[in-house]
Amino acid sequence: MIQVGEPITKEQKELFQRILTIQDVMDVATSVNVSYPTVRNIYYRNVTVTEDNKEAAQGLINKAFEKVEDALSYFQKAKSELESMIPKVQ
Repeated sequence: MIQVGEPITKEQKELFQRILTIQDVMDVATSVNVSYPTVRNIYYRNVTVTEDNKEAAQGLINKAFEKVEDALSYFQKAKSELESMIPKVQ
């Protein structure tokens, strides 16, 4: 959860940095109409979340969630394909 008046949590920062690329951060800035430096500073936990930049913090969460959903879908399909390649023991 995003808390106005606080930076994102250390856990959120770690998640974002594992999931999001810098291009993703730029895309979030464009999609929420907040400057890239502001979104980047939220991403790196350099600034507190304010009412003015809260939408950017939420945008980072949404983008990370979207990427995780895409990855899960991809890996489920990959798992099914690999399972079909494993010889069945009778």
